[in-house]
Amino acid sequence: MDRGEIISEVERQMLRSARRRPGRGTFLWTPADADGALAAEILCPLCTPERVERVCRTARRRGAASVTLLPHFVLQGRRLLAGSATALTAAVGYPWGSLTSAARTALAKDCLAAGADELEISLDLAAVKSGALAGEQEALAELVRLARSAGRALSVRVPLRKLTEAEQVAVLTALRRCGADLAVLDRCADPADVALARELLGGQMAAAASTGEEEDFTLARALLEAGAMRVGVSAP
Repeated sequence: MDRGEIISEVERQMLRSARRRPGRGTFLWTPADADGALAAEILCPLCTPERVERVCRTARRRGAASVTLLPHFVLQGRRLLAGSATALTAAVGYPWGSLTSAARTALAKDCLAAGADELEISLDLAAVKSGALAGEQEALAELVRLARSAGRALSVRVPLRKLTEAEQVAVLTALRRCGADLAVLDRCADPADVALARELLGGQMAAAASTGEEEDFTLARALLEAGAMRVGVSAP
């Protein structure tokens, strides 16, 4: 080959590679990759209805475990996911759980009425840091009873990396006692965190992880192999 032919061949190979690369709005995974254990999360405050529709349709087609939406979009998500195996999860109090107990309960009721299959309650970080974890455990137990009375599941999102080691143990122990179904480790990038959660939650409660990253299947696979029941990825 002369120099021109070599350049042309390299360009053709680069073009073929680019065509195979997933673009924004697609996922790197399929149900066969992770048995439907990955979930799409749309928690950006600048989200639009168009983005919600695109992600919900993609998640439904790909067999995602769930789509997690802010309360404003739950009604739209219910319409888009109706009749599918993909659960609709409402994020209540995201990101820091900065709501009064009464406000959080009222928002949870609104999301259930709008058709959420699951409630994902953000842990009240201020309560933990101010030494009021016992009160937070009681409040979460009440929300668990609310979800169960409606036949729905409830998970708690935990910012594990914002907690000291002692707080991590105390929080995960409290979650086990409150009776929630799932502990979601927020912005989790370490399989060791999943292993810790599984150890402290025992058989009472499953562990899940939210990477906070888009389309990172390598990390998602590592978290699943560490024992996460579900891994959330930020939807593009």
